[in-house]
Amino acid sequence: MAPTFPLFQLPENVIVQVLQNVNPHRLLIFSLVSSKTKSLVTSLEVRARKVYIEISDVIDISVRFGPRSLWGFGFCNDSNDQNAELDITRPIFPTCLFQYKIIQQSTPFYFSDWLDHIRTIFCYTKQPEVSFWLGSERFELESLKNMIKNVTCLSISDESSDIRSKEILNTFKDLNKLSLYGNPFEDTCEVRKLFIQNFGMIRFSGIYSLNDMLLVNSENVIFWSSTTQKLINQFLKHWIRGSNPRLQRMSLSIHEIDSVSRDVLLKGIRCVDVAEEEQLEICRKHRIASDYMVEIRQKDGTPAVIATTNDGNYPNIHLIVLY
Repeated sequence: MAPTFPLFQLPENVIVQVLQNVNPHRLLIFSLVSSKTKSLVTSLEVRARKVYIEISDVIDISVRFGPRSLWGFGFCNDSNDQNAELDITRPIFPTCLFQYKIIQQSTPFYFSDWLDHIRTIFCYTKQPEVSFWLGSERFELESLKNMIKNVTCLSISDESSDIRSKEILNTFKDLNKLSLYGNPFEDTCEVRKLFIQNFGMIRFSGIYSLNDMLLVNSENVIFWSSTTQKLINQFLKHWIRGSNPRLQRMSLSIHEIDSVSRDVLLKGIRCVDVAEEEQLEICRKHRIASDYMVEIRQKDGTPAVIATTNDGNYPNIHLIVLY
């Protein structure tokens, strides 16, 4: 039998010092013991950077505290019948917290209460980022919406069926960020209804055209499907003339695997090379690694840089507006 330590016999200020050296996932377990332990953990002001909810045939909650600090727990059917429904409209216990056993309270939490508990003890005031994956069909969307409450950052996997993806988009409407890993729409007009919305950010992995690029009304745009330098050149000329007024950044990948051609990418566009010191500062601020960068300007004088990176299988082109 493991030895026990009489923690609560210590003065409260000493207990707090002990807890300051405890990993966040253990703090969660400790916070479930009583209202006093919850208050003690909250007093530490340990701050979560992000909270993620991933919905497939199970529901996982992950909490990030730093670049390399991520942990989470899951809710799944703990019975022998794995096809049985997980009823999220009732109080439930997490099934796992990595390798640690969850301490079950005398009164279980509703799913929304688990989120509120995490927000409270880890000082998290933002909305969680929600992702839907294959298998989420077992959950009723309105129930999920009521449990999670406000959803402003949504991702839909290309594993989801087109019908399910449309249902998700129709349920969660008040979005600031949308990542759509597949295009569930056969009608081009339907996906363009998403492009014209004023999101803070949109990621899109389907096929797109120059007209689609010009319709985008988001501040930050990521098109994953690769395109050509010629099409990017056409878009840049439209941007210089004043298109996409809300755009702050657009990231694109290109087909060409050898190198980016300045003659093709910037044909007919006035540009100047960016000084090395300024280039390093832009890379730091926008978290990219670029060894080639030029500055262009809109007709009203608004400056922007075109930066190239090689983050994946193809070169990536970034338009970064310098407000």
